[in-house]
Amino acid sequence: MTVLTQSTHVSPFPPRIPRCKRRKERCDGQQPCRRCCERNVTEECRFETVHGPRKPSSSDENETLTTSKKKQKRPLKPAASAISAHVMAMESEQTSSSTGAPLDQSRLLLDKQGRLMYLGDSANPSFLQSIRRLVRDTQGPGPFVDDPLRPCMVEASPDSPPGWQSGAEFGPAPPPLPLSEQEAAHFAQQYQLCTNGILQLFDEAVVLFQLPLAIAGGCATLPLAYPVVYLILAIGAQSSPKNYDQHAEAYFNQGRQFAAQRLMEDPSTTTVEAYLLITMYLLAASRRNAAFMHLGFAVRAAYALGLHLQGISSQFPAEEAQRRERIWKSLRSLDILLSAMLGRPPSSRETRNTRSLEGYSASNDLMSIMEDILTNVYERRQITALTLNRVATRQREWAAVFFQGLSADEIEPRDILRGSNMLNTGLTHLKVVFHWTVMLLTRPFLSERVAAHARHMASGMQQTGASWTPPESSRILANACVNSAVRTLTLLKPLADDWNAPKCLPFSVACIVHAALVIGLAHFGDMDQVFPLDRYMHTARTLLRRFSSDPIAFRNSTIIQLLHETCQSYTEKKETVARNIDDELVSSLFGQLQYSPTACSNQDLDQLFNIAGCIDTSDNSTSLIDVSFDPDSINDVNLDLNWIDLSDSGLFDVNFGPALINSSDGTDFVDTFIDPDLTSQSSWESMLPPSVHSKASDGAVENAPQAVQLLSPAAIPATVTQQDDGIAVHEADVDFSRILDVPDNMNLDSQVESMSLHALMDECEDFFGLE
Repeated sequence: MTVLTQSTHVSPFPPRIPRCKRRKERCDGQQPCRRCCERNVTEECRFETVHGPRKPSSSDENETLTTSKKKQKRPLKPAASAISAHVMAMESEQTSSSTGAPLDQSRLLLDKQGRLMYLGDSANPSFLQSIRRLVRDTQGPGPFVDDPLRPCMVEASPDSPPGWQSGAEFGPAPPPLPLSEQEAAHFAQQYQLCTNGILQLFDEAVVLFQLPLAIAGGCATLPLAYPVVYLILAIGAQSSPKNYDQHAEAYFNQGRQFAAQRLMEDPSTTTVEAYLLITMYLLAASRRNAAFMHLGFAVRAAYALGLHLQGISSQFPAEEAQRRERIWKSLRSLDILLSAMLGRPPSSRETRNTRSLEGYSASNDLMSIMEDILTNVYERRQITALTLNRVATRQREWAAVFFQGLSADEIEPRDILRGSNMLNTGLTHLKVVFHWTVMLLTRPFLSERVAAHARHMASGMQQTGASWTPPESSRILANACVNSAVRTLTLLKPLADDWNAPKCLPFSVACIVHAALVIGLAHFGDMDQVFPLDRYMHTARTLLRRFSSDPIAFRNSTIIQLLHETCQSYTEKKETVARNIDDELVSSLFGQLQYSPTACSNQDLDQLFNIAGCIDTSDNSTSLIDVSFDPDSINDVNLDLNWIDLSDSGLFDVNFGPALINSSDGTDFVDTFIDPDLTSQSSWESMLPPSVHSKASDGAVENAPQAVQLLSPAAIPATVTQQDDGIAVHEADVDFSRILDVPDNMNLDSQVESMSLHALMDECEDFFGLE
């Protein structure tokens, strides 16, 4: 009785959603639930918890939490400090099981110090792991699957504490920079190329013209703060194709030391700018975890200043308001792209209407689309039709109007920069990120389609003749994913030969790796019949070798090479199986010749003909055909005969083995066969063996031995010369045109359904607005 009383007062009611309760509908316990998702009212889908008349004690709370876990599909959402890691793992498992097929692709990787680091589903290592799992299940072990470095995360963190932490404090100002105007201009230009389209912290004229002049003048009147100047030079020296790595590290240590000593305590716009530049430098230096932490400091400082609200920024003077908007836009770009790279939740949230045409920014609107995909697809680990249609609609709208927003982002609307032959990295970054969003949105459909196809192929269904057709609804989405990967590599391909381009482009490298993984996965779905996958795998490997100074690019170059070799091995096995099937079909129609590596004597030839029933050797007559094998004359044989050409039909792969047949009088039989003069002088029947010719002319069909009629080049139709009961038949009794179950005049090429690459791209453009 006491237990019942305690349970009545202590145990809370199950969570209830008021909307489902009012409509008297069943609720699946999710937040948002399935009913609210179908009606697109997820904002109103909230749990309602009703407690008893008294507050439970701490011991009762533990009992209540255990009871609620057993009764509910999804537990209540109290503070994070009250939930243990075990309960969170159980919740994740329940959520995955309730949404259908498991999509657990996230990973825990070891950093350089052996600590476990989390990477979410959208990260390239997580995607790579899912491909490895598929290859292992369908193709078996191999160098790609059993890579010994697969549990490690590439991090170029220093072995010892950075030098700036032990350095002495600066005085009123850092020491002057020993740079010439030419060197400063080179670093400023490389900084602009590396960050264009991602960071828009400063006006282009200030960076490219005013800053080098001020540095050359002794830094008396710098247009920017000291830590910002050092960090700009550090990023420019780091991305320079020349060897300025030591200069980059020195400038970075000085800039970060000054920022830590003077800007860390009190937030300011300079603080946000400095830590965004620190994040960018660390990201290009393959120190992603350090970059992620410094970005968090910049985000917190921005929220403390109210940069996330446009209404607050509008209250400042026009110049300061524009600076605040620049900082927020750059922070959003860096935050969303870094979250997509690492698969971790974004640190910021957009409150502006990015689709408004007033002051429209193509970069800001694109980051909003990427955020929608990360939060509503990869964080929830499910994708609904509503989400797909909504995001695809936004992508089509963005592709139609993004050129109008280039001026607000200070990006030139041309592929090549004005006055130079260099690639417009700003526009390239924007287009590549757009294709990145398409790949992330459609990647689950590609993975599902390829996994089903690969498992069907590995189970041996192709041996039984059964054809498996994937669902048509996912075909366009899977093709759109591969199409965007192909377009990504096409956009970045000019960088492979441009040695004046920046050598550190971390987001471009991430997109190259992601595109290569998509193309590698498409190999196992036999999509090489539509896309030139092998050629673009070579392009991806070339681009990664171009950025081999980046440790992440160097490591991924090895991974993509192993994946490419695995894809080539799979393609070779598939072609071998197809050839074997074709050989069996050809052998069943025409028979198969057994070639001997040594020369055949007349006695051996008589035995072979006797076995085949072609020559009657009862009278021990000598054969008139002498077969010999001359290896030196193989290349001299001309086999340009008037055969029916089936090579274009796609059904047969006919390989004629080299063999020379010499007549008894020394005349080359093959030359006699193709020489028009000799052919006109001698009849075709004169070339037949005497026994076959005599019996055929006598018309003794019933008593004739089993004969194989040689095919005439003068339009004698091919015939089947033996029925099942062993009786030879005339040509007119056999309808060879029905052997392939097609009429004589049917064009075999018309029966092969094919879709060109350009036609498929046009179909993808209609759905996603690809340009």
